[in-house]
Amino acid sequence: MGENKPSKLGICKFLRARNPYGMMEGGDQPWLLLDDANTICWCISSAGGAGPDSGLVSPMNCTKGRSCYVPADADDL
Repeated sequence: MGENKPSKLGICKFLRARNPYGMMEGGDQPWLLLDDANTICWCISSAGGAGPDSGLVSPMNCTKGRSCYVPADADDL
């Protein structure tokens, strides 16, 4: 079950996602995005659909190597 945590997938800790029905996707595994065509993603660091580096926010984009990426297991800033 731990393999679906953001730190294991390399997704930024500031990425958030919701489906159109108002629920986190994946249930107890929220980073299991089943329907990315209908999923809304945003960055809680920049409070929008673009990250602090002005790049688009998505599970595919918010990964290691991006200038604003923060690992899920990093201490709070």
